[in-house]
Amino acid sequence: MMKFGNPERFEISAQWLRDAEPRELLPKDFGWSMGELKIVVGGVSLTDHQIHGEQKDAIRWYLGPVIAWLIREWKWLMHEEAYAWPTRPADSSAITVSADLQRFIASEYRPDREIYKTIREWWARHALHSADPSALYPDVFIRRVEDNVEISWLDQQPDFPPDGFELKLKPGTALLPVEDVAEPLWNFLKWAVKTAPALEKEDKHQVAILKSKLTDVKGLAAAELEAAHFANEAIRSVIENARKASHWVPNRRVLPDAPVIAEFDTPALMFGGLNVNFGEQDILRLFDLLVQHRVGGESDGLKSLVSSPSIYEFIQPYAHGYELAYAVRESLGIDHQTAFVDIHQIVYDLGIKIHSEALDTASVRGVAIAGAGLSPAILINEKNKFNASKGGRRFTLAHELCHILFDRSSAKRLSHVSGPWASIRVEKRANAFAAMFLATPHALSKALTGAELSGQMKNLSERFGIGIIALREHMHNLDLISDEEFQQGGGWRH
Repeated sequence: MMKFGNPERFEISAQWLRDAEPRELLPKDFGWSMGELKIVVGGVSLTDHQIHGEQKDAIRWYLGPVIAWLIREWKWLMHEEAYAWPTRPADSSAITVSADLQRFIASEYRPDREIYKTIREWWARHALHSADPSALYPDVFIRRVEDNVEISWLDQQPDFPPDGFELKLKPGTALLPVEDVAEPLWNFLKWAVKTAPALEKEDKHQVAILKSKLTDVKGLAAAELEAAHFANEAIRSVIENARKASHWVPNRRVLPDAPVIAEFDTPALMFGGLNVNFGEQDILRLFDLLVQHRVGGESDGLKSLVSSPSIYEFIQPYAHGYELAYAVRESLGIDHQTAFVDIHQIVYDLGIKIHSEALDTASVRGVAIAGAGLSPAILINEKNKFNASKGGRRFTLAHELCHILFDRSSAKRLSHVSGPWASIRVEKRANAFAAMFLATPHALSKALTGAELSGQMKNLSERFGIGIIALREHMHNLDLISDEEFQQGGGWRH
């Protein structure tokens, strides 16, 4: 087996095999490409299976369709993040896309059928199974997530398995540095087209086509690769015009040995993942925010708090957010019993600039930018109903502070727009961080009286500076409000 990558992160291994059947009995397309394929993510083999009572870690099947698919969809696999239809993202693309396909496939409603078609097109660009639906490969999805690559998979068995065949994988997700996925896949493709065992004239022609297409992909310009990250063509067009008008010099980073952008230009990082109707004026306003903060650096106090915990920790997002909030409060010397936390002063002391502006797009709650080459800033959208109250704005500040501290590494940039399109896990963690940072159970328990809880909520909200709805949900998570009391108030859990 030829191995590419690191099995503790991402590794793809393959070898060619000679098929005992005469060539005329094999499939016309890629019948020459019998081989074995093994995929390992985070030390877990996704191709482990049993067949006829034997345990195998590599799947024997035609490699040609996988090679052709990787080449054809390369720029999308490595750069496209957003879903092209309205959806509420789940924990991973494997779960989100599979669930939405099931949801829309049987609908008799004409708009739903159009949505299903869009989902299938996205699935074809990102699902390994789409390379060859008759194959025995696992149901693996690959997509870009900001400056990382997400690999996710389900435990679904092949549609047409031979007797005694069973995949052994369980559902999972990994978020990996771009280099850890892109470089092994690219090296695998180079090896595959160079060593392809084609003997017949037609087979050699197929290989020649693959080589030519791989060369074409290698020659793609950085701007074209980055364009695949924009779900909305209108947004991309406005950004291009704004770049030219401001003489913005792109700060994207391209891998030296593979046609992949390892780090997007900051505007692409901010706007590329959006799949909503973002107004041109709002794009220009936020682009101007980036221009304003493209100078300066971060305070030592802020740098000391920044870390990069995985969003895929084996812990519920709200519990993870609580842990992070406790750690930051302790680092800042805020006692557990302190009721009112001056979040504005804390953000100011950390050197983070606060902007308040009414955007046209009401669904944007806040914007956070920070990191290499940027001075940190938070924008609060006055148009968002969540920010209509003082408590709501305080919560948004704490929420965006979580993004600045934990949704990047100290060496990378962050340009995050909080809204309904963002990752549920990321947003839940930031919400939980904000709630715990502003109100610990120690302080809440101390503030509670023996009176009926519903009568105390307004006073508690004012004392801690948190909106009543957010406070009730937080107290429910802390078991300070019973399920019955919570349901009577019409709330919901993280």
